[in-house]
Amino acid sequence: MGRVIDVRCPRCGKPAPPDGMGSCTDCAVVFDVQVDLTAVPPPAEIRRRPETTIWRWRELLPIQDPAAIVSLGEGGTPLVEARRLGGLIGIPRLLVKNDALLPTGSLKDRVASAGVSRAREIKAKTVATPSTGNAAASLAAYAAAAGLDCVVFVPEGTSPAKITQARMCGATVIAVRGPFENAGRLAREAIGSFGWYSTLSDNPYRNDGMKSYAYEIWEQLGEVPDWEIHPEASGGAVAGAWKAFGEMQTLGWVTRRPRMVAVQAEAAAALVRAWEKGLDDVEPLAPGPTVAESIRVGRPRLGWQALRALRESKGAAVGVTDEEILEAQHLLATREGIFAEPSAAASVAAARRLRQMGTIAEGDLVVAVVTGHGLKQPDTSANPPLPLIEPTLAALERALKEA
Repeated sequence: MGRVIDVRCPRCGKPAPPDGMGSCTDCAVVFDVQVDLTAVPPPAEIRRRPETTIWRWRELLPIQDPAAIVSLGEGGTPLVEARRLGGLIGIPRLLVKNDALLPTGSLKDRVASAGVSRAREIKAKTVATPSTGNAAASLAAYAAAAGLDCVVFVPEGTSPAKITQARMCGATVIAVRGPFENAGRLAREAIGSFGWYSTLSDNPYRNDGMKSYAYEIWEQLGEVPDWEIHPEASGGAVAGAWKAFGEMQTLGWVTRRPRMVAVQAEAAAALVRAWEKGLDDVEPLAPGPTVAESIRVGRPRLGWQALRALRESKGAAVGVTDEEILEAQHLLATREGIFAEPSAAASVAAARRLRQMGTIAEGDLVVAVVTGHGLKQPDTSANPPLPLIEPTLAALERALKEA
């Protein structure tokens, strides 16, 4: 298991409090946990392991008690060669990391597994988080598997499919008027008042679950991609993958890291605005309406870490329109058979935009991460009403012509 050797602010170096949770009181950056890399076995030994979950990389994840691990089979998602889609958008070497196939249908299973395992390790009784929907569904499932109580806070208008997932797994779901920030503020107050275990993005143990992206992509490819593109709300996926590639460099497994891309909806693009202004950290904003509800967040809690990853990797932050997102969703489904929720398809929209700009070259090896299944938010799909016909060939022929 991963032996934790340090938890401190990655910006100023201030040590974290004993529980390792929260943000630095000096610079407001979320604490970072470090594991003992000298205890990590060589890749050949890891490759012989039969499991395909994120715990295949257990020495690199900050859970020290193997009995505490809560797993539903998260990780090991396919890395699909998107030849038809890549050819269409001018990126012949486009690959799609399909996290729509995780147990609850979204990337949040990676952090829920790590976060709930930590909760179990410290004997917590109740876990809680605010969520735009996917984290609520995921935390509820992992809490159910762990035998823990679960309370999740969602903004009004959250997809009913995601709420149904969370409630079916036994979570108490609290819908809060207004944007995600209102749900987040109430969740933090409740966690502090009632002593619940937080799986917010200011939990560094939970955040390290995102590192699993880098390990899996590197093992599946056999090399480091030129670009890795993530839809972003908190900034945690870009920051986590970048951190993991850095660990692999330290271990001597790789000699370079990919250029990282954070993509957001233009209506909720705090990271993108900070990147364009050359800021070290994000400035919170009020998000506007967007079809990409899973990444509709005005204050990315891991913004400093994400911006650092973008700078150090010579990467990019891209804002895409709802029109671009829905077109990417359509192309991903009709060209590759992958039905993604709108937020998840934003990575493909960004790849297309960056290729058109000339930022991504034609021969570059590009991994676009699809972070959630289309069934999470099915009401956004642009399909016309389904025709109902009489059971005759003549009626069928008319319907086929109209289709």
